[in-house]
Amino acid sequence: MASQSPLPGKLQTPDTEICNMTATRLLIVDSDQRFWDSAQFELAVDPRIEKISRIDSAQAALAEVGKIRPGIAIVNMSVPGAATSDLVKLLCCANDPIPVIALFDSLDDGRVGYAVGTGARACISKTSPAKQIRGTVIETLAGELPIHRDVAERPFLLTGLLNEFQRQSRGTTEVETNACPLTERELSILSLVADGNANKEIAEVLFISERTVKNHMTNILAKLGARDRAHAVRFGMQNSWIDLEQSEPVLALVA
Repeated sequence: MASQSPLPGKLQTPDTEICNMTATRLLIVDSDQRFWDSAQFELAVDPRIEKISRIDSAQAALAEVGKIRPGIAIVNMSVPGAATSDLVKLLCCANDPIPVIALFDSLDDGRVGYAVGTGARACISKTSPAKQIRGTVIETLAGELPIHRDVAERPFLLTGLLNEFQRQSRGTTEVETNACPLTERELSILSLVADGNANKEIAEVLFISERTVKNHMTNILAKLGARDRAHAVRFGMQNSWIDLEQSEPVLALVA
């Protein structure tokens, strides 16, 4: 379901003259209408935002993005999936790339790392004040990369990204065998994924919620730089972190 908001009269502020930006269209891909109803006014009064369109899902956005022609997009990446990946690629790899801001329920190393991997230029969470969300949108429109700030505030993530860059510069695409970045719980989940279990089944086996499983999968994909679940499983098997011959993951290699 898509909703488009005709914006109220634009406020003429000093920022208008300073930034001298052409008004642009903002696409929001998220189903949480209540959250955006409260945050929208802060965005709508900014003269640099011409129109706000909200679409519930990435799948629906793929069909509508050509009609909306956004200048910037906020995409909910809390639950990675093929449609979300396809949408972000479509936006970021267009002839005239559309900057993407990753939206999560909350931010941590795994989610910020995942956003970096998608090519997002910034991260926001649903705990962010509306004024901060607006500021991030304007920074991104101005060509800045607020995501650098998020990474710099997370030393463990920064170290992991630097290590990955060094591996790629050496032409190494596989994660080093004796440096598993996953926790014991993440390895257990990856092992269950390798056995063909869906999130709901994994939640029942481990006595945790399905949302917790999804959050762990987000972290796993981010830490491994994996495109999807199958890619993550392949990493795990290649490095002997998981073994389909046994029910438990191999934990001896965990640092």
